[in-house]
Amino acid sequence: MVQNRRVNFSTLRRNYTHPHEYYAQLRAHDSLYFDPSIRCWLATGYKAVTSILNDPRFCSKLDANTMPGMSYVHRQMLFMNGETHRKAQEVLLRQLSRMVKQMSDTIRAIVEDILTTVLAKGEMDVVRDFAAPISLFAIVHILGIPTDDQDLLWQLERWSDTFGDITSGYFSGEKQDVQRLEAYFRHLIAEKRLAPADDLLCAFLQAGDIFSTEEDLVANCMMVFAAGRTTTKKLLANGFPFLIEHWDELQAQYKENPRAVVKSLGEELLRMVTPTRCLIRQAEEDVDLADLFPGDHVIRKDERVLLFLDAANYDPAYFAEPDQFQALRRPNKQVAFGYGEHQCPGATLARVEIQITLELLLSTLQAKPLQKAGTVPRWNPNPNLGGYQSYFITFATD
Repeated sequence: MVQNRRVNFSTLRRNYTHPHEYYAQLRAHDSLYFDPSIRCWLATGYKAVTSILNDPRFCSKLDANTMPGMSYVHRQMLFMNGETHRKAQEVLLRQLSRMVKQMSDTIRAIVEDILTTVLAKGEMDVVRDFAAPISLFAIVHILGIPTDDQDLLWQLERWSDTFGDITSGYFSGEKQDVQRLEAYFRHLIAEKRLAPADDLLCAFLQAGDIFSTEEDLVANCMMVFAAGRTTTKKLLANGFPFLIEHWDELQAQYKENPRAVVKSLGEELLRMVTPTRCLIRQAEEDVDLADLFPGDHVIRKDERVLLFLDAANYDPAYFAEPDQFQALRRPNKQVAFGYGEHQCPGATLARVEIQITLELLLSTLQAKPLQKAGTVPRWNPNPNLGGYQSYFITFATD
């Protein structure tokens, strides 16, 4: 018990590239633990995470003093609650559900084009050459961003990465990047007002009662652009070590039942990679959770809880042999997209991207064994997001 108390938020932050040993220690001590060093609760158990995410007494809230001068961050639907959040989420879900049905061919063309390019080279950085362009071009299509200037698109990605860092609480990069991204979306909004189209940005424009100011529109376009890229980018990039290790087994399984394997494999990668590391919730009143978790678990009004989704996805009470990759794992109620009212509205789109990409990898590279290159992988320095920044692989060429 005493040893486990040494594991706190600082420990998890320092060891973000390989946190599961520390999650296990903390979970064994208390799956809902109050960390006095940061005056915040840490939820590392599946039951603790899902219970709090599904409890209306907790809200998604951002301290207005956290990011002075960046009010657009607070306007994101990520930090809305109640009826306001429900209405905003409905707009997003309605448009996405319509567009996702038409996206399969677009995503397939994107992935095929990328595979053709990297196969000719015989190697690739799975982040820069593969995961990043797939996630970028898919979300560009959803938002209705013009694709004629690809240099600009990559510039938008860099600016958006800075925005994502700031939103996640990692203050790195140039604040001017975020201002440039904001200016771009203001310009694009003005163009869309003059020439409406069937895309998500125009759906936001039509929902004037919800996104009533240009600041609301800009904030949520920036949020969708960042979140829509980050999830798929991290999942695909960080999933490659598992694909490499189990490539022959996956190929055999794919030949037997391609559709089922691709779907199940995608869910297992989501569980093991978990692109969104943690969420934060704040108690709106005193909440006594002693009936769910033995001991003193009274969360006081305004106290915060860090909910580690990646820890919940490795909880042995809910996943047999959680450290073992099982492509055909059943059941697999992973919480990579969150849980409850704030569950990620882009989950369906992300799954389509992931499954099509896995299908094309397995079918296109049947006779091309994947290998990790000798280059040492580099990690994203943002401990709140994590993920590879660079990871090189090679495969046999014809």
